[in-house]
Amino acid sequence: MLWRGRRIRRAVVLAILVIVCGGLLLGVPTLSVAQSGFGVSKGLPKHHQAPDFHLQTIDGKDVSKRALKGQPTLMMFWAPWCHVCQVELPRIHDFHEAVKLYGLQVLSIGFADAKENVLGYIHGHSDVFTFPSAYDADNIVAADFRIRATPTFILLDADGSVRLVHPGAGVLHNPKLLAFIEDLVS
Repeated sequence: MLWRGRRIRRAVVLAILVIVCGGLLLGVPTLSVAQSGFGVSKGLPKHHQAPDFHLQTIDGKDVSKRALKGQPTLMMFWAPWCHVCQVELPRIHDFHEAVKLYGLQVLSIGFADAKENVLGYIHGHSDVFTFPSAYDADNIVAADFRIRATPTFILLDADGSVRLVHPGAGVLHNPKLLAFIEDLVS
């Protein structure tokens, strides 16, 4: 019975990897952080507590570090003008659909642009934004997280600790994220 449980978990992880890596396997080009046009992010040190933050999602719900406590979260800081973000967002949607049953949530945070532009992009791509999305007015939360690149991904564990800071494209191929998912699924 134990063997069967491990086999099922491995099959689930493999399925997630296939979904996540599908673009790479099909030859879809990936973009580097240098191509995003917004600079390089050093981000927060890993395994430190995330800063406290408060945002409101576009559907009016409050989201904060406290509200996320107990649920691992992949935060994506993005901007509508960022071509790398435009490529990554559909991949993040597919990833979210594959992992949400295991308790990992995705939170997109639009910043570095006018609120109307962020909301316009979200509404124009409602099939992609099936996860909570918020607008960071005056880039306050981005500054607290030391975000200097679009996109930048921050992985928080259930305790609110930063487990991964990943500027630019390719977060879904990051070995630390994949190991985190494997631990979450098993």
